[in-house]
Amino acid sequence: MVVKSFKLRSGAEIPSIGLGTWALNGEEGYNAILYALKHGYKMLDAAYSYFNQDYVGKAIKESGVKREDIFIVDKLANSWHTAAEECLDITMKNLDCGYLDLWLMHWPSPLNHHGNDPKTPTLPDGSVDFEKNWTYVDTWKKMIEIQKNKPEIIKHIGVSNFSIEELENIINETGVIPEVNEVELHPSNNQQELYKYCQSKGILLVGYSPLGSSESTFFTNPELKEIAEKRGISIAQILLSWGIAQGWPVIPRSQNPARLSANLDLVDLTEDEIAKVTAIGNAHKRRFVLASWHTFSD
Repeated sequence: MVVKSFKLRSGAEIPSIGLGTWALNGEEGYNAILYALKHGYKMLDAAYSYFNQDYVGKAIKESGVKREDIFIVDKLANSWHTAAEECLDITMKNLDCGYLDLWLMHWPSPLNHHGNDPKTPTLPDGSVDFEKNWTYVDTWKKMIEIQKNKPEIIKHIGVSNFSIEELENIINETGVIPEVNEVELHPSNNQQELYKYCQSKGILLVGYSPLGSSESTFFTNPELKEIAEKRGISIAQILLSWGIAQGWPVIPRSQNPARLSANLDLVDLTEDEIAKVTAIGNAHKRRFVLASWHTFSD
């Protein structure tokens, strides 16, 4: 049976599959989130910088699902690193959900809070406008302080898009290990070195973009198609099942009710099937999520 949850280092449990809420905007996005909650999703992956927290909060409230039955993740925006507590206050007002199960630093990239754009401020030459005299280590220290002072609001803290070097830096500077590192994870970007490091530290990797992207070749790959057809399920279901079998929760995103339901119907892959999916990914290595404000070490 496919595992339904993973344990954080603290002993708390996080569902093995959640709904990514990026680009789920307006009434259509609200309806997708509401459908997901009403049909079995137990985790929502949200973020201040998605600019849709009000719709996420509305769906939570109107779903009829008990708050304690939903694992809610939200993220500190890049341009709010120096105003983390204020960002949290706005987030809690928008979501109106009482508390966050997990609060993440979205990227290790402090951008100018008073810049010319709320998401990606730039300098006159077009380059990214970073905060001066402030680092992601400072941000991590602030998040630790906030969580310590507001344990009833922030149950757990972690990071997103962190490399081994960046994790080492915040751990060495503070002695506090994040419980989660949410990163891009799929067969073409399986991040095994990072996974092994995180395992050694008790950090749970959580995989966003588990299906790659619209540019990936997964959905036209004949070997994946063969595995899916033998199982009588979709390639998406194979990819999600592979991620959970690898040892991490997965966060797919969809607005299509049929796909939302199918993404919850996963299977136990055999060792041979897991090996085949891994080999397919290794033969077509690629990272799909790139950011002007961050350069990945790989």
